[in-house]
Amino acid sequence: MSPMQIDVVPDEPTLAVRAADAICTAVLAKPDAVLGLPTGNTPIRAYREIARRIERGQADFRRAIVYAIDEFADATRTTPGTNSVFYREHLRFPVGALHIPNPAARDANEHIVAFADALRRSGGFDLCVLGIGRNGHIAFNEPGSAADAPACVVDLAPASREAHAATFGSLDAVPARGMTLGVDDILAARAILVLAHGARKATIVRAAIEDAPSAEVPASWLQTHAAVTWLLDEAAASQLAPR
Repeated sequence: MSPMQIDVVPDEPTLAVRAADAICTAVLAKPDAVLGLPTGNTPIRAYREIARRIERGQADFRRAIVYAIDEFADATRTTPGTNSVFYREHLRFPVGALHIPNPAARDANEHIVAFADALRRSGGFDLCVLGIGRNGHIAFNEPGSAADAPACVVDLAPASREAHAATFGSLDAVPARGMTLGVDDILAARAILVLAHGARKATIVRAAIEDAPSAEVPASWLQTHAAVTWLLDEAAASQLAPR
């Protein structure tokens, strides 16, 4: 297995600054970098920090290409809780292009396969930023996803739907299916950054980093990648063995 870099910071605000550092560094090194950027609570502070740096003239994302790593199916681009709405609300800085799967796609499977093909034609991710679900999912690759899992439509696990109930307004409003780039697409990234904060993530973070890679914890496949950094606050790292 390739060595992973584990960076532990005191708290979530510090994590956000460090995540912004990493994303801005990737764009500084390659202004037209292709980025995979996640949704969820963890990256919101980082996106605010990037926006502040852009306003101060300390960063420029106008040539960067951003791809969403997943999206809900059977919804619309204006459905509260979808990733399409998330990016409009939280990615408040100019980028060269922002590509998000269409939640209203008539054939969701055909659509996400074409989306992944477009990513590959663009050269693939220079940096893919991920969160980790409490069941170990990355993007919407739920437990049971193999290392070579392709982009596809998935049935969302109950834990994944429950995690989004607040943003959709209720559990019943959360779509049952999601479109996702595959584990294979993620592992093709030249660099990967994983963000996790809070004690509720500690058990799955430990499993993903310390247990043998397994389809039951899709994030554990990241152990096989040559350039992965885990950026954790102290609470999320609290179950890791001393290093």
